[in-house]
Amino acid sequence: MASVEEKLAALRQEIDAVDHQLHDLLMRRCELAVQVGKVKAERQPVGNNPAEGAKFIRPAREAQILRRLVARHNGKLPKPVIVRLWRELISALLQVEGPFAVAVYSPDSEPGFWDIARDHYGSRVAVTGFDRVGMVLGAVQDGTATVGVVPLPREDDSDPWWRHLLAQGSAHVMGRLPFGDAGNHRGSPVEALVIGRAINEPTGHDRSLLVIEPNQEISRSTLKAAVTRAGLAPTFFSAWRSPHAEADLHLVEVEGFYPTGRLTAEGGDAPLASLLQGQLDGARVTVIGSYAVPFSGQELGAGRRG
Repeated sequence: MASVEEKLAALRQEIDAVDHQLHDLLMRRCELAVQVGKVKAERQPVGNNPAEGAKFIRPAREAQILRRLVARHNGKLPKPVIVRLWRELISALLQVEGPFAVAVYSPDSEPGFWDIARDHYGSRVAVTGFDRVGMVLGAVQDGTATVGVVPLPREDDSDPWWRHLLAQGSAHVMGRLPFGDAGNHRGSPVEALVIGRAINEPTGHDRSLLVIEPNQEISRSTLKAAVTRAGLAPTFFSAWRSPHAEADLHLVEVEGFYPTGRLTAEGGDAPLASLLQGQLDGARVTVIGSYAVPFSGQELGAGRRG
């Protein structure tokens, strides 16, 4: 009969063999990422500026990979660990494909934003912290950062950053963090949106952000009724009054994926086009981005904020 030492030695030998198999697969995964980068470059060459990263990153594809793995996972290894492992892998391989850099709102009073940016984009990516949201927006706009991590909008924002995404040629919302379990973090829990120029694509479980500029004052209840009547499911509202405007600027988050850009009554998705009728006739409606809905605590079997 084998002794305890012999049993442990046999198990450790098997673990070493599995480690080698995993390592071989990781190296193969990297080789495939290099090939993907070369194929993408045939269609659109990638330069050395971090802004060029928008040409090859695909947030929707990343979300679908993680959802597929979490759905098939079983065993005692926690699902949040699977998400963390693959986020580190995905981000490392993005840097194989081309230049990639992150700008993050990270004041001393709220270090959690840096933590969730690092967890999502990996320990090896270049991250620059700023103590003002406007500086993050500027880094993405001028191309020194591929993506920017900014606070989740709040109803009481006195000078909301999202209004700047209405400018011609501006970036758009393309993600929400944390996508998985928040894990260990410094300070109070935080949530953020990611802005950038990568192409947004539907994942099957998304939310979109609309900015509505009515041509006259409108109440929150009237706006909500108009959005619901159009067939949309709102999940968040916020408003901002410009000193030079006659009416509030409204941010509305809705369920579903809608392409980024200014809406017209003549084209686009029917629910969005119908917003420009009735009580919102004459309003300007712009989709400033969308994101794949993060995992819930139930999906991960761990506590995280909804």
